[in-house]
Amino acid sequence: MSSSVVIGARCYINSSCVFDPGSASVTIGDDVNIGVGVVLVGVDHAIGPAERRAGRDTSAPVVVGDGCWIGARVVVLPGVSIAPGCVIGAGSIVTSDTEPNGVYLGVPARWERWLTQ
Repeated sequence: MSSSVVIGARCYINSSCVFDPGSASVTIGDDVNIGVGVVLVGVDHAIGPAERRAGRDTSAPVVVGDGCWIGARVVVLPGVSIAPGCVIGAGSIVTSDTEPNGVYLGVPARWERWLTQ
């Protein structure tokens, strides 16, 4: 599988962001705002033996749905899909998929509340 980064229409991406798909993909929907220093990472490593703990590469896609707002210094880990309309609070680490139109905060990011349309 070849790697790719796809960015939708009318997105705003602030400075110092890193999008690392590994051999997977990073897909950002339309109308997404991404704060300073956000990391969307599709690559990881299996745990290796004692002489080299960072073992073989593994990759899984990262998806950010339409209309999301990703706050400053957020990290999104491999295989995570952020559903459309979500807000991810600054400094959060997103380790699992979200539900649409939710606010997620913390380390690891947890659901805080629903947003109305």
